[in-house]
Amino acid sequence: MALEQKITLEVNDIELSFNVNVTAYNKFLNQSNQVNKIQPATNFLMTVVDSECKATLKEMLALPGAALHLVGSVVEEYQPEFNITVKK
Repeated sequence: MALEQKITLEVNDIELSFNVNVTAYNKFLNQSNQVNKIQPATNFLMTVVDSECKATLKEMLALPGAALHLVGSVVEEYQPEFNITVKK
């Protein structure tokens, strides 16, 4: 897995591109908790979005639930697959 990855989402026929790196990803995870989800998701997305998509993303983030849906898709694509088995 590359530490930097370009991820493009198509949302309602609009393309949004994100340049995700391990520093931004880790910061997002560290800031997220049970009572604070929306602001870390918004900050992460606005940090990693391509500059030409920033205005469109900002409009989308005003919609209820958009930040969590978008961040979920970006993070799912960025995270590597792990096959873990606990042996006894």
